[in-house]
Amino acid sequence: MRCSIFLFLIALSAAGAARAELLLAPESSTLTPGGRIEVTLFVANNSAEERSFDVPPRLTLRPRGRTDSPVVVLEATEPQPAQVRLAPGAFHRAHYSGTLSEGLTGEIVLEPVDFKGQPLAFIAVAPTVAPSGEERPPAPAEGSSPAQTPAPGAELDPEASRFTSAFSSYEPNYFSAGSSGPTNARFQVSFKFRFFNPNTKTPFLEQIFFGYSQSSIWDLSSASKSFRDSSYRPSLFYLNDSISQWKYRQTKLGLQGGFEHESNGKDGTSSRSLNILFVRPTLTFPLKDNYFVALSPKIYGYLEKEENPDIAEYRGYVDFLVKAGRRDGFQLATTMRKGTRAETFSIQLDATYPLKEPSLGNLGGYLHLQYFYGYGESLIDYNEKVRPQFRIGIMFTR
Repeated sequence: MRCSIFLFLIALSAAGAARAELLLAPESSTLTPGGRIEVTLFVANNSAEERSFDVPPRLTLRPRGRTDSPVVVLEATEPQPAQVRLAPGAFHRAHYSGTLSEGLTGEIVLEPVDFKGQPLAFIAVAPTVAPSGEERPPAPAEGSSPAQTPAPGAELDPEASRFTSAFSSYEPNYFSAGSSGPTNARFQVSFKFRFFNPNTKTPFLEQIFFGYSQSSIWDLSSASKSFRDSSYRPSLFYLNDSISQWKYRQTKLGLQGGFEHESNGKDGTSSRSLNILFVRPTLTFPLKDNYFVALSPKIYGYLEKEENPDIAEYRGYVDFLVKAGRRDGFQLATTMRKGTRAETFSIQLDATYPLKEPSLGNLGGYLHLQYFYGYGESLIDYNEKVRPQFRIGIMFTR
C-alpha cells in the first residue's frame, strides 16, 4: 500500500495544469497469469476549487497490443459512493480486484476502457513448478525485501523478460494432417514482435510490430516426404486492437495496416512472390456468456506481382475473416476470398476446441479441424483449384 501511495504522489506532482487525475496502482508489480489482481484507484482534485467526481462501480481494462485477450473486469472490494466531492489538492482512494487472464504474460499494460486515466503497467510471471509438483509463486520484483528473495537461479532476468514479452502470437499456429487423395499435412508458424516498450512517451510507437508467418504443405504420400510448397510472409504494420469502443455490450473496433511480402522461396518457373499494402479493420461484438462474433476484412492492393501477374484473378483484393464462438470454448473461423474472375473463390474453415480439460490430461492447445476448398491453398498453385481438403490436428494459438 505504501508503494501505491508513493506512485500516486509522484503522478500527482507531475500533473501540473490537469484539473483532475485518475491513477491506477497495482498492489503488486508482479502478478500471476490467471491469478488475482488488486489495484487502487486514486481520484484527485488538482483544480483550485472544490469539485465533484464520479467513482466507477467497476473497472474495465483492455490489454494493450494483445488482440485476442479478453478485457479484464475489476469489481470494487468495498461499497463506493457514486460520486465524491473533493477539496482542492485532496484525493479519494478506492480498491478493486478481479482475475487476470491466463494468456497474459510478460510486460503487460492495461488501458482503462470506461474512463480516461493512466494505464496500469506490471509484469505477469507464470509460477515455477517445484520438484514435488507444487507450484511456487512468481519471483518478486526488484526491490522486494530479503525475505522474499527467490532462490539462486530463480531470479527474473529483466533483459530476458523484456525480450520475451515483446513477442506474441500473430496468426494461428497449428499442425494438422488429412487426406483427400494424397495424404498431406499443413502447418503454420506465426508471431509478431513489438519494437517499443510499453509506456513510451509516444503511444503510437507502441503499436508498431514486425510480423512473420510461414505456412507449409507437407506431402506425406511421396517417397521422400517432401514439402510441396511453403509461403513466407514477413510484414511491418501498425496494430491497435481497440481504437474505438461503444457502450453497447462493449463492441469495439480494431485496426491494422501496413506492408507485407509473400514468396515461396523457389526459383525459376516455380518462383512466386508479391508485395502488398493492406488495411484490416476488425469489429468485435461481445455476446452473453463470453461468446462473441468478429468481422475482419483484410483489404489489400498489389505493389509488385511480376512472377504471378494474374494473381488477382484468383485471389482478389480481400480476405474476409468471420470468427465466432466462446472465448474459452469452441470457435469457428471462416476465411473467404473471391477472385475477379467469375468462377474463382476459396473458403477455409477452422474449428477449434480447447484441450485444457482434466478429462483430457490438461493438455495445452486446441483440437483443430480444417476444411479448404477452392483456388490457391498454396502460392505455387494459386491458379489451380484443389479438391476439398479435410485435416485434423492441434492448434497451439488461435
